[in-house]
Amino acid sequence: MTQPSIISVNLVTVAVESLLYGVFLALTSASFYILINRALSQPSSHGRSRLASFLTPVMFGSIAITVTVTAHWVMTVIRLFDAFVHFEEGQAALLYYSDLALTTEIVKTAFIIATVIISDILLVYRLWIVWGHNYFVIIIPSLTVVGLSIAGPGVVYQLSQLNAGSSVFVTDVNRWISADYSCTFVTNVYSTFGIAWKVWRVRQPQGSRSYGGGNLQRVLAMMVESAALYTSYAIFFFVAYQVNSNIQFTAIDSLCPIAGIAFTMINVRVGLGWAQRAHQSSQISSSGIGSRRAAEQSFAMRPVAVDITHVVHREDDLGQSVKIGADDYPV
Repeated sequence: MTQPSIISVNLVTVAVESLLYGVFLALTSASFYILINRALSQPSSHGRSRLASFLTPVMFGSIAITVTVTAHWVMTVIRLFDAFVHFEEGQAALLYYSDLALTTEIVKTAFIIATVIISDILLVYRLWIVWGHNYFVIIIPSLTVVGLSIAGPGVVYQLSQLNAGSSVFVTDVNRWISADYSCTFVTNVYSTFGIAWKVWRVRQPQGSRSYGGGNLQRVLAMMVESAALYTSYAIFFFVAYQVNSNIQFTAIDSLCPIAGIAFTMINVRVGLGWAQRAHQSSQISSSGIGSRRAAEQSFAMRPVAVDITHVVHREDDLGQSVKIGADDYPV
């Protein structure tokens, strides 16, 4: 099989990443709108102001991921112009893209690492919230996040030490990249299935009219879907890298917006579920609270997106109360 050229894969990268960045930008814009609208519409109660509802770790994380994903895409475009316009008057694009120690490549790689680290931290945070602030549950993913935070800068440093024309597949770089992949893979698989298992445990029996059954199952499906998107793409990159294929350049650069998309998908779907329920509740209130038919219609029209605005309680096998609700599961 013929190895694609460095120039070809970088041109494909610009197209693929620009497409994925457009998807990410649409999702993150919707996410910010939903988060801000939700914070403004919530009454100040339980000692929490509207500002406190807005300034959450997830909001700060969303802003940080938006900055890093956008900066990475900007660097990709800058490198395109440098290769074909500015560097040697556009006559040495292959030489430009082959030099992995250039400042633009180092900065772009740093933004990839930052995006992955932030995404993993927020996933562990969600696991911690769902498990009722249980610190023992997050020991393993916390250690892998620390490992990623060490191995990530290690990749950036090793790239800065490469000579012009050196391959990214050299042993020194390979060790750090493999460590990065292993850490983020374990974090995502462990945390996702930890959240999914907890949600599955507290779901109500099928056929129950009490809140929780179907919608909590949608939480489970949503978490697995978003994790599958990111994890499968990470596997694609790692396989391409291990077989020394230049396709890994496209895969790793596209992984940055993919991580952002996987993160914002959760925000948008949870937010849409909340918004739809709020709209339905207002319709029921205006038509009469005592209407049994309206209540039944409301139940039948549960949002396809996730709705977790009610609190669900259930005793687990250890006799401890399990609680998952709007204040406990962060959008």
